[in-house]
Amino acid sequence: MTTAEFDPAQVAEVIGKADIVTPMTIRAAVRVGLFDALADTAGSAGTADTAGTAGTLDLDRLTTAVGGHRRAVRVAADHLVHEGLLAGGEEGYSLTALGSLLTRDRSSLGLRDLLDVDTVVGRNEIALVDFDHTLRTGRPASEARSGATLWQELDDADADADVSSFDWEDPGFAAELILDSPVFATASSVLDLGGNTGSLALALLRRWPHLHASVLDFPVFTDRARARAAEAGLAERLTATPGSFFDPLPTGHDVTLLSAILADWDDDDAVAILRRAAEASDRVVVAEVHLTARGRLASETSVAVRLEASMTRPDRTSADVEALLVRAGLAVETAVTDTPDRSLFVARPLGGAA
Repeated sequence: MTTAEFDPAQVAEVIGKADIVTPMTIRAAVRVGLFDALADTAGSAGTADTAGTAGTLDLDRLTTAVGGHRRAVRVAADHLVHEGLLAGGEEGYSLTALGSLLTRDRSSLGLRDLLDVDTVVGRNEIALVDFDHTLRTGRPASEARSGATLWQELDDADADADVSSFDWEDPGFAAELILDSPVFATASSVLDLGGNTGSLALALLRRWPHLHASVLDFPVFTDRARARAAEAGLAERLTATPGSFFDPLPTGHDVTLLSAILADWDDDDAVAILRRAAEASDRVVVAEVHLTARGRLASETSVAVRLEASMTRPDRTSADVEALLVRAGLAVETAVTDTPDRSLFVARPLGGAA
């Protein structure tokens, strides 16, 4: 095929679909604080309108504000103007309504975490550049470079890494199934495996005043969980222990809890984790999130790719989870499987107390 036989419009369409210039420019601008610099100018000038778009910085002042290189900042800012996130030009740049969504004042939207590669969510997102690893192996793309999981990389990289994006007050994903489970009414203590920064454990302690909890996770998370417990006045009821759920677990708890854990692991690893949980207590509670490719903010196929690149088994059904429990030597006592986002199983080791 010669060049003359190509349809230029089709070539342009392919280039447009594969273009990474705009996504990376936006991420770079978030990371260096470009949107925040313009928002700060709007606020300090007292001229911000209700959309948060007023306030202007010329190129020199914008370059100084972000500690950047003048030519590179101009090129990036001009492209962001072209894409509708900024307005103006070298004589003065300002935020548009779109750009204002990326300022720290709008951080509750979650966009900044998604676009900042210094966050866990952002690291996981940018790992899509290695999606070919997932295509070849079925493993998360984040493991392509080092062979380590995203969580291991985060813990190994910096013991002081900021994991505050996991400091949820509301654990989400139908967490009330866990919080209201009667298994905790008669339990005195719960071990939360992979409990992260303690969001779910703290919610359980608030829901059940008699309960004590322990979080087991990487040190970067358990350090934060202890701090959060102290901030909440619950330090006497929550402990946090660094460790791996593939190793023998702390004993002495009535319940071992696994919430949204198994989707990150293939069947053999999931069974190994469940067997460790069965060794640790008389009851095992598995509250697995069932992720579906809903297309509210992106196409369903796009969401499906993101899930596939992020975890090993995002597609397990409640029946699949129950089969893992049985394979791990656990007898299911009660099950809730009629909610769309999460199933909950209370199980006991075969031969354990009835």
